[in-house]
Amino acid sequence: MTTPSKHPAAAPRIALVGCGAIAESFYFPVLRNSPALDNLILVDANMDRARKAMALIGAKSATNEYRDVISEVEGVIIAVPHHLHYTISRDFLLQGVHVLCEKPLTETPDKTRDLIQLAAAYNTTVSVNHTRRLFASSIKVKELLTSGTIGKVKSISYFDGDEFNWPTASGFYFDSRISKKGVLLDIGAHVIDLVCWWLNGKPHLVSSFNDSFGGIEAVASVVLEHQGCQCNIRLSRLSKLPNYYRIEGEKGIIEGGVYDERSVSFISKNGEREPFTSRTEEDGFAAISRRLVGNFLSVIKGEASPLVSGQDVLHSIELIDEAYQMARRFPMPWYEPLEVKHVA
Repeated sequence: MTTPSKHPAAAPRIALVGCGAIAESFYFPVLRNSPALDNLILVDANMDRARKAMALIGAKSATNEYRDVISEVEGVIIAVPHHLHYTISRDFLLQGVHVLCEKPLTETPDKTRDLIQLAAAYNTTVSVNHTRRLFASSIKVKELLTSGTIGKVKSISYFDGDEFNWPTASGFYFDSRISKKGVLLDIGAHVIDLVCWWLNGKPHLVSSFNDSFGGIEAVASVVLEHQGCQCNIRLSRLSKLPNYYRIEGEKGIIEGGVYDERSVSFISKNGEREPFTSRTEEDGFAAISRRLVGNFLSVIKGEASPLVSGQDVLHSIELIDEAYQMARRFPMPWYEPLEVKHVA
């Protein structure tokens, strides 16, 4: 149950906290043309960046301190580095403000549970931007699995990797003083969430390996098991992987590209391939952004529920946390004993 807007006749008052890369690429284009623009407050610790963002999209207000705007808004979009998600979300929820947060919602399950409980206690909501759940291709996969089109699922393979090229404004991804968690918390938040959603449950963690020597990992391998289905996940920030997923069932196979938000294929047992492609003529990511922000504005007004809620992503955050706890370093036979001793 969502809380009705304080101003039901007008667009909700919202803040966007964080004016870096994700805000610029994902949120600015839709907010620039949204009825919420007149009531939008931009927030960034770097005031110059906040002012430039204000001029870029035509917003009327900007500040460098998010605490100053909590009492002024009904909803907040949080687009800051991962380690800040929990604290900022919590501060807004405590004042009855609806939250839309970038993934991962938090870095640990306990913090996620706390936000879920706060949202319930203060009659508000937590939405999470898990973009890949909103892909037309991902939704089609969910439909095919739910309908039993491929029968009992036997295996899932998911390969996602490339050289890191995200235009990060803060560079937090590689600052071990902030967090020692890397590709598994970042890309893995997308992938493991999809697997949990597709399988409609929380798989069991079988194994977890990465290339970490006590710092931020750039390559990770996770194996999961769920009701006889084995899931093999490979992630990398160092080199290009096949970047596809393959879901094998008793009656057929589903294949798709990791970054293909429109298309997916079903392959029958006799080898016939049937492609599915979204019929929308709109640009994929632009349409996803409009859908997500539009849903959030409706949530604030009490007209909808979150597309992806904090409760929805809890299983994936639990699995990621378990994977870090279980993690072992990949075998690296090219290291001499002296080098290993020196690094340790």
